[in-house]
Amino acid sequence: MADRTSLADGKAELRRRMRTRRRAIPDRPARSERLWAHVVTVPAVADAERILLFSSIVGEPESKWFVSWCARHDTDVACPEDDVDPLWPDVVIVPGLAFTPSGQRLGQGGGWYDRFLVRVRDDCVTIGVCFAEQIVDDLPTEAHDVAVDQVVTDRSIVR
Repeated sequence: MADRTSLADGKAELRRRMRTRRRAIPDRPARSERLWAHVVTVPAVADAERILLFSSIVGEPESKWFVSWCARHDTDVACPEDDVDPLWPDVVIVPGLAFTPSGQRLGQGGGWYDRFLVRVRDDCVTIGVCFAEQIVDDLPTEAHDVAVDQVVTDRSIVR
């Protein structure tokens, strides 16, 4: 039990630090546009008919540029609050407080994406998005934590 407690404490502390780091990121609107410009070069995104996209909260990449891109490309977009069937999306774009280059993710702590992502189709591509400062070498993970297929930042496609 001590291992689970220390793991939970470690995640909580890392969430606190990463929220502080994320709030300090300057020029978020312009950097968000750069991030989405990288996302649309991912073949799975360019070919997708249906994308599940998060509704941005303070500090996350602002998604309005990407939503406009999807509209221009006749790509259907839904958000988690739309109660989407996990078999619906071709691509799921996932926010996070931190990602590793290998696709591990530290979310807000509610577990919604972990529960959703284990139920998507095998051919559904999952993409984690964040600002470059949110990439870390390692994250504490548990068996229920689901990694994403690719990670994209405002600087590059990391994986």
